Amino acid sequence: MNYLAHTAISKATPLSLIGNLLGDFMKGVELHTLYPEIREGLDNHRKVDALTDQHPGVVNLKPLFQAHTRRFAGVAIDIYFDYLLCKHWDSFYELPLADFIKQTYALLDNSRHLVPSETMRFALGRMTTQDWFSAYRDEDMIFKVIERAASRIRYPNSFTESILDIQQNREYLEHGFLRLYPELMGLAGQPPGHRFI
Repeated sequence: MNYLAHTAISKATPLSLIGNLLGDFMKGVELHTLYPEIREGLDNHRKVDALTDQHPGVVNLKPLFQAHTRRFAGVAIDIYFDYLLCKHWDSFYELPLADFIKQTYALLDNSRHLVPSETMRFALGRMTTQDWFSAYRDEDMIFKVIERAASRIRYPNSFTESILDIQQNREYLEHGFLRLYPELMGLAGQPPGHRFI
């Protein structure tokens, strides 16, 4: 899953939010130095990723990608799932997405000094000032996120061509997401209609 989903599945505390996002920024971070609640959030991040990677609703999507883009399918699916979470937000949460985003940015801005990774602090600054989560509501912006991710890979790649795979298989991706996400909520102990406060 990508940033929005990891944030939504965390507890509504600064340390849990940090831990749930930290999984993508672990380079140079020593586990024994983390606050227990950050470590708990990091563990949750890893459980979410593990369930996502092995879930039939996701595994069955990867063969839909072209042979030369399939190595990037997992990342492309994770990114696109944030768009689908925005699209279906009201099916899972009572708190409106706009309010959730505002609340989350405030928590992250006020607790950035607790973030144990300089790279993550920089990313969180861009996330909040550029309002990434609101942008995820626009499918075209999601495709630009994929293009930016491809540009950061240090070798020639076909990652951007996975956009075509997504466009041709939207219905299957949506079905896979809707199978997966309730299970992720259950893994995190979130009941249906969970209110993030």
